[in-house]
Amino acid sequence: MKRLLRGLVISILFLSFAGSAQTQKPKPEPTETQPPDQDIEKLKIDTNLVTVPVIASSRTGTYIADLKKEEFKLSEDGVPQEIAFLASVDAPFHVVLLLDTSNSTEEKLPQIQHAAIAFLEQLAPKDQVKVISFDGELHDWNDFTSDKAALRSAISQTKTGNDTRAYDAVQLALNSLRPIQGRKAIVIFTDGVDWHSETSSFNSTIKDLDESGVIVYPIRFDTRAETERMAREQDAATNGVGLPTGNGSIIRTPPVGTTPTTFPSEEPFPVPDQKRTTNTLPLPDPRVIFGRRNTTPPNSSPNDPFPNTDPRPNDPRDPRNRDPRDPNGNRLPMPDGRTTPSRDDSITVMLNNLYLMADSYLKELADRSGGQVYRADTLATLPQAFAAIAAELRTQYMLGYYPSNKNLDGSYRKIQVKTSRKDIAVRARPGYRAKTQ
Repeated sequence: MKRLLRGLVISILFLSFAGSAQTQKPKPEPTETQPPDQDIEKLKIDTNLVTVPVIASSRTGTYIADLKKEEFKLSEDGVPQEIAFLASVDAPFHVVLLLDTSNSTEEKLPQIQHAAIAFLEQLAPKDQVKVISFDGELHDWNDFTSDKAALRSAISQTKTGNDTRAYDAVQLALNSLRPIQGRKAIVIFTDGVDWHSETSSFNSTIKDLDESGVIVYPIRFDTRAETERMAREQDAATNGVGLPTGNGSIIRTPPVGTTPTTFPSEEPFPVPDQKRTTNTLPLPDPRVIFGRRNTTPPNSSPNDPFPNTDPRPNDPRDPRNRDPRDPNGNRLPMPDGRTTPSRDDSITVMLNNLYLMADSYLKELADRSGGQVYRADTLATLPQAFAAIAAELRTQYMLGYYPSNKNLDGSYRKIQVKTSRKDIAVRARPGYRAKTQ
């Protein structure tokens, strides 16, 4: 009996020890790599969370896709911030593909559609895309989906129309991405010229972009030649009564005694802390607009401040800026028989301003979001532009942090992102706009 009791006690002690050892068994340490996507969604619930898309590349331009969270340093207004998470470059993307289908693209639309479909094939299987086309109307073709067949069908249904509501289209894209968690981007194919947006403006869309965490990649295509041709034809047909917008509609000459409208949009260009005292648009120097961040087209010199670009208001190499005359001082005719316009020609001045503003807008979208402008002045370079954007999307990080400045004051705050790894450059959006109460 004693032997039985002794065995029972030993068994109880053994089981107690084993249970204690099992409960005290240390849990495996979580990896310090990027958190799973569901963690991003939980973090995103906090309205104070700020997300920052980041691109890392070597000096030779090769994208770097293996950086760890501890290799990044982030500051806001000069104050170091703790990085809450780093989204993997493998995390799915939500992309709005925004296609300008104003009638200046009518003859080029099949090639544009083909290049856009090829872009879809370069995205990851889990990436989701929404297709929006715009002219005088906004056409929202589908909800976000990874179904390539449905997306190809949506792109194939796009068609051309009059006018261009570029600002309204950008706002629609931003609105559709607002509730999305994780990585998100807009790829917009347009000349950047806005004709009569109804609810949005240059300023309002840029302000909304500052609050969104969306990265924007504009592909700028050149419609200047078509627009000027239509303007000249309309001007000749109406004896100067009206000028076409390049999309089939007309900017009417105002009645006598009224101020002429410089631009068809209400807020053509944001100039912070500067009051406009004249009707002349305060535009930046063209060399700023067509700066180094724009990709240089093939066969162009990298030192050319205006590479293959329209307009070139100060470049004597541009035929529009020449005023050739014969020995008697008479202007020489152009190939079509028309006399070469002088630099103050009203159509040239109007289009110069419009296209300067358009390029400014596209550059602002890219710079404020951390994206990049790509040029496709010929459709032959369009697939290359789409391919470059797809490659960058596949190697884009997303940092998230809770700012130490908790004030909901709507102020603009500067962001700086660095990496401790040597010989690596990072590109990120320069700041964001804090939310308000």
